Amino acid sequence: MKVSLNWLKKYIDTKITAKALVDKLTNAGLEVGAVEQKGNDTVFEIEITSNRPDWLSMIGIAREVAAVTNARKIKQPKALPLKSKIVKNKSFSIEIKDKKGCPRYVGRLIKDVKIGPSPAWIKTSLEAIDARIINNGADITNYCLYETGQPMHAFDFDKIEGKKIIVRRAKKGEKITTIDGVKRDLDESILIIADSEKPIAIAGIMGGIDTEVSNKTKNILLESAYFDPITIRRASRKLGLSTESNYRFERKVDTENVLFSSCRGAYLLKEICSCNTDDPYLDVNYIKKTQTKVQLKTDNVERLIGLKVSASRIKSILQSLGFTVKAGKKNSFTVIVPSFRNDIKLEEDLIEEIARIEGYDKIKEAMPPIKAHLEPACTTIYQAKAKIRQILLGQGLNEVMTYSLLSQKNLDDANSDVKNRINIQNPLSAEQEMLRNSFIPSLLKVINTNLNRRIKEVKIFEIGNIYNKNNGKFEETEYATIALTGTSLNNWKDHSRKVAFYDLKGIVENIIRSFGILNYRLKEEENVCFASSESAVMISNAKEIAVLGKINKQILKNFDITEDVYYAHLPISLLTKSMKKEYRYSPVPKYPSVIRDIALVVKKNISTQAALDIIKEVGGELAVKTELFDVYTGNQVPRDCKSLAFSIEYQSREATLTEEQVNNVHDAVQDALLSRLKASLR
Repeated sequence: MKVSLNWLKKYIDTKITAKALVDKLTNAGLEVGAVEQKGNDTVFEIEITSNRPDWLSMIGIAREVAAVTNARKIKQPKALPLKSKIVKNKSFSIEIKDKKGCPRYVGRLIKDVKIGPSPAWIKTSLEAIDARIINNGADITNYCLYETGQPMHAFDFDKIEGKKIIVRRAKKGEKITTIDGVKRDLDESILIIADSEKPIAIAGIMGGIDTEVSNKTKNILLESAYFDPITIRRASRKLGLSTESNYRFERKVDTENVLFSSCRGAYLLKEICSCNTDDPYLDVNYIKKTQTKVQLKTDNVERLIGLKVSASRIKSILQSLGFTVKAGKKNSFTVIVPSFRNDIKLEEDLIEEIARIEGYDKIKEAMPPIKAHLEPACTTIYQAKAKIRQILLGQGLNEVMTYSLLSQKNLDDANSDVKNRINIQNPLSAEQEMLRNSFIPSLLKVINTNLNRRIKEVKIFEIGNIYNKNNGKFEETEYATIALTGTSLNNWKDHSRKVAFYDLKGIVENIIRSFGILNYRLKEEENVCFASSESAVMISNAKEIAVLGKINKQILKNFDITEDVYYAHLPISLLTKSMKKEYRYSPVPKYPSVIRDIALVVKKNISTQAALDIIKEVGGELAVKTELFDVYTGNQVPRDCKSLAFSIEYQSREATLTEEQVNNVHDAVQDALLSRLKASLR
């Protein structure tokens, strides 16, 4: 924003040099990017931050100058008196149909206007900041915009059909030719000002050419309003139209300044255009007046910024910035925040104001206090993740890192739980509208990307968080996840084959065993994400320490994947809790072992785990190791059956087992398998 020093001096008496003022304003947060000399005037180019719309006016800048130069309060410009709100007027009426888009509208009829060139002082002021000169009617509204920060618009009242102002959304198919001569298409998302027949302005952005003030204008309807920032911003982007007015409305104008600016504009019209301003104004106001009060403890100023500021100085700074300061309890103030400072909510906000006006350069450099870090950096969780990472990398998997934010479609495509999802209130895009509650969509997207680039061997893992909502509370859980597709072996020595469920199971078991967890079992369990025949959980001490399975075909189709994908996840916190804390040395057995094989024919619905449990139970301590080495279905077994072949190793730590001892225990195991599983020998 360009600021004229001569214009500023109309509101504040200051003898400070331009260079000194530039330094003070920049140090206070109003960065002066450039300085230009125009005749006997100095013009500053100031960078205005989006949180300070009050700086988009000469009065707002003058208020800051008063604070940084310790000057007296600024001089308020002359205006017509603020009268009581009028709800009826015989000359015209105002109807607001969209109260959210326009909660306040002040309309004022000004009669017998003499339109012509503006006086020299208005021209000089506007030309200094490169504003366009039109005529006294338009120039006065522009002058007030830069002076007070409140955009206004002047309509030719005699061209308003029905003598009625209607604030509404545009109708589908409506059009308007704006004062720049461009015919624009409107839609239902755009807020407009209309008369009883047609649109006459795009609210907060630009007026229509049909009601533009010209040299023939005799009566003016002066508009001063508050428009919803989001509504104006969207309309501006959609129309590709940007003006000084919408620039301010988008950043939220001061609701209390709407009426004062109208009175100021009417005063200037009366003085310059020799018109009649006696007609009462209409102020349609749906905004509930609220007052923000903040308690400020003077001791907290020094505590937070390290600078001792007296109570009188604190009061002086805040008052110069427009705050009302009242003495509170001991060493405290009650500060009433003015309506033009919507950014002030907390005590810390006030302390920041004190710091920047007092001067950041006065704050002495100091090292922050360093406290001893009592918690070890290498925590149990950290060690667990490092161990898992090392194991998976050692087995040829590659680590990936994916986004925690996903689209709703991604989660739907992966059959993730709908009830516990967490929506992002202000997502950056539709692709990042939810926090993930499953790793499946994240890893399948990685696999899809690789397969599309003809990388067929994809064996990946990720360690990260998923997010759930449980009884209104948000939960964050860390998992180690695995996804495999492609071939298991692919080298000159061994024949390659496709990845199978047991490849995934072996990887998961390696992780579990590395934590010293040996008393686990595999249990079949249905999962909406997995194929029914290949879906299981690992259980230890009645807790699920891993979920694994083959992703079902429909989910793979949703992610445009034709290859089989095997997936597993392990909750890291449960692994660490189940981890064996102490290890006891076990000497190498002195006595030889004996291996016996057994092949059973069982129904297809009988799980391998059921057979393993029986072998462990009956074989006891002598059955030291059991391995499933073959599963067969085919012509040699009934159609509804399968063959399971086990290798059982028997061994004693006390003596060499005799043939009779081995036979006895093996026969007992065999009999138990046949009777309990209703199996037969193959």
